[in-house]
Amino acid sequence: MKTLKILRRSTMASAISFVAASAAFANSTVPIDVGDGTTINLPSDRPLKLAFFIEGTNNSAMQATLDGAVKTAAQFGWKMDVFDAKWDAIVQTNQMQNALSRGYDAWFLRAAEGSTVCDIATEQAVSNNILVVTGTLPICGRSVNEGDEQWAPGTLSYVGGTQSGDAWVELLENMAKENPGPQKLGIVTGPELNPITRNFEIGLGRFLKKHPEIQVVAKARTDYSTPVAYEKSIPMIQANPDISLYFSSYGNLTKGLVTALKELDRLKSVKVYEGGATTWSKQAILDGELQSSSMLTVRTNSVKALEALRDAQQGKPVPRFIANDGLPITKGKLLQILDAGNISQFDPEAQ
Repeated sequence: MKTLKILRRSTMASAISFVAASAAFANSTVPIDVGDGTTINLPSDRPLKLAFFIEGTNNSAMQATLDGAVKTAAQFGWKMDVFDAKWDAIVQTNQMQNALSRGYDAWFLRAAEGSTVCDIATEQAVSNNILVVTGTLPICGRSVNEGDEQWAPGTLSYVGGTQSGDAWVELLENMAKENPGPQKLGIVTGPELNPITRNFEIGLGRFLKKHPEIQVVAKARTDYSTPVAYEKSIPMIQANPDISLYFSSYGNLTKGLVTALKELDRLKSVKVYEGGATTWSKQAILDGELQSSSMLTVRTNSVKALEALRDAQQGKPVPRFIANDGLPITKGKLLQILDAGNISQFDPEAQ
């Protein structure tokens, strides 16, 4: 394939990346506006060669994410290579650096840490004529942002929004509404530098400023796996018998927490809430062990990210920000809240 020059314009991109009509393209390429006056030329006459950088594969959400990407790439007839960072930001940046010269047309990036990958994803990839779409995890310090501002210039689009700071506030506000008055709160969440964890911390901070009657008395950090959540929950429960509410930032973590609460005979005296429902979460809500959760559409996130690349290749407009993983929201403002009233209709994407 002929290497094409990257074009630059002086004006900022609008909220939608507009793609010119395919009939006007020379050498069977389509110019894609990625913001900051930059255009990437994407092949329009052949299957894409794609790299998928995933933050980890050690839990059911990541497995569903991977499954969605693999099946969608196969459906489109694309060649896709998968790079598992194993939750290590340095490993991921090395993987991306090595991939710059391997002839990829596009990348689907789920960052292990948003700032570490910023330059490679928004500058070096552009310089190598690689189109990047990001999913779930905002990059370049944009975890603090909402809506369109979660998209990073230099990339095609950001797919997510269900785990932004304000989305977590929505879930926490639902918990507070159901439990008025002073509360002692225990938290189970992920690694400190993980973008989803950071988003949760941002949302938690906003929430606590509005609710001084709720006090966080303990916090367990995990690697987003059930065994570690269980291991970290035991001492937290034992050391804090006055906790009345627990909040977990992912269904696999809640499974470990609830298992620990059962073993210590504490489940009946507390209420448990979470974000990111799994198959286990659905049954836990039905059984009354979990009060509420949010729809976790990690497989759909991958599907919508690759569909965004396909639409760009076909000359269709692609939104900079694809909210709620590309799905409609029928309860809540930013995400779908699940509880006993609607959980039976929920079809989990993660086990």
